Amino acid sequence: MAEHQSQIYFAPGIGQNLATYLPELTHKKILLLTDSNLAPLYLDEVVAQLKLLPAEVTPMVIPAGEHSKELSTVLQVYQTLIAQQFSRQDYLLALGGGVIGDLGGLVASTYMRGMKLIQLPTSIVAQSDSSLGGKTAIDYQNYKNLIGTFYPASKILVDPVYLQSLSAREMSCGLAEVIKSLLVSQQQPADYHLLTTSHFQSGVLPAQVARLIQAALQVKTEFVRADFYDFKERRFLNFGHTIGHSVEALAHGQLHHGEAVSIGMVTMLTALVEHRLLAPAVLNVVVNCLQQLQLPLTIPADLPRPAIIQQLYLDKKAANGQIELVLLKGPGQAYLQTMAIPEFAKWLGWSK
Repeated sequence: MAEHQSQIYFAPGIGQNLATYLPELTHKKILLLTDSNLAPLYLDEVVAQLKLLPAEVTPMVIPAGEHSKELSTVLQVYQTLIAQQFSRQDYLLALGGGVIGDLGGLVASTYMRGMKLIQLPTSIVAQSDSSLGGKTAIDYQNYKNLIGTFYPASKILVDPVYLQSLSAREMSCGLAEVIKSLLVSQQQPADYHLLTTSHFQSGVLPAQVARLIQAALQVKTEFVRADFYDFKERRFLNFGHTIGHSVEALAHGQLHHGEAVSIGMVTMLTALVEHRLLAPAVLNVVVNCLQQLQLPLTIPADLPRPAIIQQLYLDKKAANGQIELVLLKGPGQAYLQTMAIPEFAKWLGWSK
């Protein structure tokens, strides 16, 4: 699938003009997959526009939240596709954030060995990152994104207007991932300049948000082009996620993903500065951005460090007692380093 290139469209108002961007859906069957939060906001409008083509639309609404990203939901979507006699020439349109995009992508990649997929992302993370690059996944038991495939969407339609429905907390969490992308971007110093000059504010959709998302989308595009199957450079986008995923898992829903990534980034940057591997100014810039978004910077007091380290053994980047880390020499200078997990704990100053 590496040769399969997604067509990406970025513009305010795409969501109100779908027939223009999706003429290939004319007289096709479309499974429109969304969740219970988004359906009241956008479902009727999207269905009405698709019917202008005309197209035969089957809406499917699943419960919002990470708990829907599991095998039982995948089976429900298969059952709907079978009942409605979908073929591999028909389309699955994923209208939503990361959960819908991941779940819909996995279904599309496996139903009849691959039906057509279109992504209509509605969250900051989905618009700037997860909808692009073809990663699909569901969770299994306590393992996040354990079951998945690589399956790029044929088209990705990014409409920043959808972000106006996000809460202040969702906005901040999404921008944490944008900050990460701009920090590790190899298109420097331009992207780092965006971090040092942009005004971040919790609960407000500033004028720069669309520009920041577009910049982060370009970062993701370049990493995917260089490393589609995630063997090297694309892994730089995992910066902050090693500690972040452990903290998120142990918080049992009390922390959103972007909040955990914020904590993970600051933890790693602080350790890099303490080991004199990174200039303190870089840490200060990132902390300033995260503080403006009112994101957490430190690990909650009720999460013991040993438990966080133990959780690393369940990480997908862990093998044989070692963990692959994304480290940083400076803006746009990420690199991979493998450490034994006990040594990593010492490196963080969490054990002797």
